Amino acid sequence: MTKVVVGIDFGTSGIGYAYSFSNKIDKIIVSNFLDNKIPSEIILDNDLQDILSFGDMCKHYIKTHDKDTYQYFKNIKMNLYNKIYTIKSTNGKEAFIEDIISKILKKISENAFLQIKNSLGETLQKKDIKWIVTIPAIWEEKSKQIMINASINAGLIDNNTDKSLFLALEPEVAGIYYYTISQEILSFKSSHIKEGKPYIICDIGAGTVDICTHRKININNINSELIEEYPPIGGDYGGQKINEEFIKRLIVEIFGEEKVKKLQTNSTDEDWVDFEKDIEELKKSCFSNEPCNLTLDCQLFADDLSIKSLDEYISEYDKNVHKYKYKIQKKKNWKLTFSSQVFIDITKELSQKIFSKIEEIYNNIGTGYILMTGAGSKNSLISNYLYEFAKEKNMKIEITNPPQPEISIIKGAVLFGFQSNIIRKRKSKYSIGIETDKSWDVKFEGKGKKIYNEAKKKYLCCNLFSKFITINQYIQFDEVIKHTYSVINQNTKFKFFKTKKDNCIFTNEKDEKGAISNRRIWKSFI
Repeated sequence: MTKVVVGIDFGTSGIGYAYSFSNKIDKIIVSNFLDNKIPSEIILDNDLQDILSFGDMCKHYIKTHDKDTYQYFKNIKMNLYNKIYTIKSTNGKEAFIEDIISKILKKISENAFLQIKNSLGETLQKKDIKWIVTIPAIWEEKSKQIMINASINAGLIDNNTDKSLFLALEPEVAGIYYYTISQEILSFKSSHIKEGKPYIICDIGAGTVDICTHRKININNINSELIEEYPPIGGDYGGQKINEEFIKRLIVEIFGEEKVKKLQTNSTDEDWVDFEKDIEELKKSCFSNEPCNLTLDCQLFADDLSIKSLDEYISEYDKNVHKYKYKIQKKKNWKLTFSSQVFIDITKELSQKIFSKIEEIYNNIGTGYILMTGAGSKNSLISNYLYEFAKEKNMKIEITNPPQPEISIIKGAVLFGFQSNIIRKRKSKYSIGIETDKSWDVKFEGKGKKIYNEAKKKYLCCNLFSKFITINQYIQFDEVIKHTYSVINQNTKFKFFKTKKDNCIFTNEKDEKGAISNRRIWKSFI
């Protein structure tokens, strides 16, 4: 029997957890880290076996050890969004991303287990815990499976059939958190969460922006549940993208791509980490669309081999014609002063991408009620731009910035663990099915793959799409969809496919742009 639920929020820049006991569900305890999270970073030995440092201790470690003696991994999670399943350390050593995530989950779960055990004051065993690990709503199936595998390797559960682990979608659990506190906390009564009224949860993280759409329904006079009104959408335009674009548009343009890459690779980790931290702090300081001057310490670029001064770099920048051009000047000791317009422009462009997703939902189901969550939702510029874009298109939107956006996912994950069926229905993002065969027919000419089957002594069409689920179809919680097939032998291989088409006949059909619309998502054997 579950004694405690632990929610782990594995973010792009930070990781944290929260937990609650089954006899005190309303009391959710957040991890004992400063600011509830620590950096989702890890340092391993050169053989990639032993963990040398983890989280906020990494910065101290790199200050006191030679760079050649360790492998430092950070910004791990975005590789899974980009479907890259290996990752390089800052030294350039490559590792399987599943192994690195597993080691991080092992450390964070050990910390959680110890904190819970100490607070419980009695024996605690692994079987007493249900783990909820949050992931972006827009991840592909392979990335989700890697998180499951990493959780097993980290010791959270024993195998794929263990019911003590759930993956939960980040905006979804944030929505559950705000749905719950809107019922319980008088100071937060959102007009968005009404009976029968769809509302959007826009989660702005460091790496991705994930958007879900829910509607509350009453089951009886006491209980109510949620329905997903639109499949999750989003993209890779979270807060970290602003930092990356800033380096690309200003730092690379001033100092050159070669020098920036060289410093990223060859400078001490400590120097580059401090430089990135300074950029992050400057970004947070300009949430107004009124430009102001900002100053960044660029001493990192004043290496002994450089024959240029900062004045010379700026002079060359001013002479060149660039796609992005921002007024800059220098102060003493390699202090670079520039206009915050660079951050404003980047934020506006990313806000436009967020708005395009909200507009898609608006045009399909007619709702403009938006709950902003995630640490990035504190950037008031984003809300301002969303209103501006909506006004240009005569769209009526209403945005709420609810309390505690930075912990909504962690706490929501715990709530989800105790009531995993709270979202009664979800809409499928794809049509999903398997590849099957049938006796060849002339109607298959053109797209069908024709093969001769020795066992059946006849020609077959072997690339037919047998659909289980249709795109936008509602799927009930715990619903089981069954299909029966005849197979030749016990080694038959099933290939599972997904497509955005609602009526697909072949697994190699092309979409309107000429690309294969179906994609194989996994395979299994019987």
